[in-house]
Amino acid sequence: MKGFKFRLQSVLDARQKKLEDCQLNFAKAKNRLHRENLVLSNFIKVLDETILSLKETLNSGGIDNTIIFVHQNYIITTKESIKKQKVVIEIAEKELEEKNQLMLEALKAKKVMEKLKEKALEEFKENINRHEMLIIDEIATCRYAKRG
Repeated sequence: MKGFKFRLQSVLDARQKKLEDCQLNFAKAKNRLHRENLVLSNFIKVLDETILSLKETLNSGGIDNTIIFVHQNYIITTKESIKKQKVVIEIAEKELEEKNQLMLEALKAKKVMEKLKEKALEEFKENINRHEMLIIDEIATCRYAKRG
């Protein structure tokens, strides 16, 4: 509306910027969690393939202790990697939750400012209407006084 200037517009703009930053950080944390889950899936796939390969080696009858030893060590190492990756995923999930909370707080803060702006605009419109009514009353009074 022409002539309306929200006195806290700079605060609203700052809260909008903070919300956008929080949304960006949330998206980054979500992407990180997705990547870490892919790494975990890859470790699990490698573990399954290694176990299958070891079973095939044992079933083939050509038992070579060195190959069995290498497979077992690789399985142990992969299981340790899976445990470590699960910890990394837990950390990424906590970070995602923190970023989500920050984003929600920023959204609430922005909504508060938007409500204040809406109220200020309504007050502005009411003042304009009140002023117009006073002018109309004054014109009517002047016309009545001229006739009377």
